[in-house]
Amino acid sequence: MTDHQGNGYKSLKDILARIPKDNKEEVLIDLAGEEIEEQIVIDKPYVRIANGTIRYGLKAYEILEDGFKRGTFRTYSVFVDADHVSFENMKVYNDAGYHDGQAIALMIDGDDFCAKDCMISSYQDTLFLAPLPDKEYEYRGFDGPLKERERVHREAIFEHCLIEGSIDFIFGGGMGYLHDCEIRSRNIQKPINGFVCAPNTPQNEDYGFIFDECRFTCEEGMKDSVYLARPWRNYGKCLIANSKFGDHIRKEGFHDWDKPDAHETTCFMEYNNCSAGPIDRVDWLKQVSKKDLDYIDSLRRRKDERDL
Repeated sequence: MTDHQGNGYKSLKDILARIPKDNKEEVLIDLAGEEIEEQIVIDKPYVRIANGTIRYGLKAYEILEDGFKRGTFRTYSVFVDADHVSFENMKVYNDAGYHDGQAIALMIDGDDFCAKDCMISSYQDTLFLAPLPDKEYEYRGFDGPLKERERVHREAIFEHCLIEGSIDFIFGGGMGYLHDCEIRSRNIQKPINGFVCAPNTPQNEDYGFIFDECRFTCEEGMKDSVYLARPWRNYGKCLIANSKFGDHIRKEGFHDWDKPDAHETTCFMEYNNCSAGPIDRVDWLKQVSKKDLDYIDSLRRRKDERDL
């Protein structure tokens, strides 16, 4: 593999270690088709990684030496811990199986992240976009590098990507714009095979996850078994526009996570979508406004301006 100056290195970690913490210029790391099987932390800004695969297989249910479970937020295969990081033509896997609980492939706590022509794959909790909620419900539920951090707004763009998983496989409190992506649900052999996203958008933020011109697909044998979203916290926000749904999406579309009090505060919206199955949406969906459509247009322009 080589860096932006054509220098060869033995490992991705070796290249990342040599980049200054206050880096101000883009560093392109071309993996040249290599497959890396280790947990990777990218903590330097303006890093662009291309043309390779990173995979690992940590799982939340594993009991560590202290007697506690590893937990969700220490399972990541890749942790983006810096601003202005981008991926192009990358595959990121967490190879834990669907019986192994939460298993993050890509965890992002940096602003202005961008991915193009990438694949991100796991089962439960595939892709996390910070911030975390303010408080954990489960004792030590947030154990990991994010637990004590200030909850800071983050934004990310995904274009022409394939993101696949089963339960809450796109989750978190940041703003994620997904354009022209395939969102593939995986079969875990249950009557309810999963939920695509689980936002915990902070109350003071206008937008959470935005899917624009995406295709919601699935593995075989999943008809009428997947919900589009449910609120991890009560102010979760999700907007799906100009997209296509397979017949695996349930007619209700959305679930309240058994929290009726979230009907008033959650902001789930749809606009100009088409479905292969019947549609009879829940009555607590919010209406899309001109402001929302204008915001999607602004994200499209920002995507086009982001040079990958």
